[in-house]
Amino acid sequence: MTTPTLLRVILVDDEPLARARARRMLAELGGAVVVGEASDVDQAAELLAHVAADVILLDVQMPGGDGFSLLPRLTQRPAVIFVTAFDQYAVRAFEENAVDYLLKPFRPERLSKALDRARAELTHPEESSQRLDALLLAVGPRAQVGSYLERLTVRLGNKQLILKAEDVLWFGAEEKLVFAAVEGDKHYVNFTLDDLEKRLDPAKFVRVHRGAIANLDRAAALRPGFAGTWRLQLDDTARTEVPVSRARARALKERLGA
Repeated sequence: MTTPTLLRVILVDDEPLARARARRMLAELGGAVVVGEASDVDQAAELLAHVAADVILLDVQMPGGDGFSLLPRLTQRPAVIFVTAFDQYAVRAFEENAVDYLLKPFRPERLSKALDRARAELTHPEESSQRLDALLLAVGPRAQVGSYLERLTVRLGNKQLILKAEDVLWFGAEEKLVFAAVEGDKHYVNFTLDDLEKRLDPAKFVRVHRGAIANLDRAAALRPGFAGTWRLQLDDTARTEVPVSRARARALKERLGA
């Protein structure tokens, strides 16, 4: 089998911003064209039944079904590049069985390397099929929907910094960018606040404002603010205060036993 000159790529990710970022990178890198996008497994299965693809960029965890649940539904066997932000068990299995995986937020050069591996894989379709079967056996039972986000990767200069979710004081947004605030610093992350609200452990993290998610394990005090709003003070050295909207104050007070 000859490797296609222009790779046909399908993006499967429930985050529109993540898909847009991958689409921009692919356009800048060249050698690949996006032939379809899906935001969940059902959409992806329907799309792949009608659109031929060489490569799938497949998110691991999405509402309604994880990326692994798509694999048995594939009638064609494109090269699969998984995208993950946290599942350390799956990552170890990917290293053994997947064409490649990308750890969010990934850089263009990392995506380019993954595409090169996919091109090499496409020259041996039988090996590609066997690799996908091995991946299903290796990680199927361990990557289930319902596990919470425990780690996040952020860029720090030329390296990737891994943050433990429990070390994050709160998540906020500024100028359409989402950040994770830690003791004395903050780092931008490749998630929306809506996505974080779904993926973080609700026993620890709560949406207290349209633009803020707070770690209740770090809550120290709740102070009244202006016009029915509140301020949640955290226990860090700076005694950071996170805004609490009037609409969310009652639920927060109940969580705090107030």
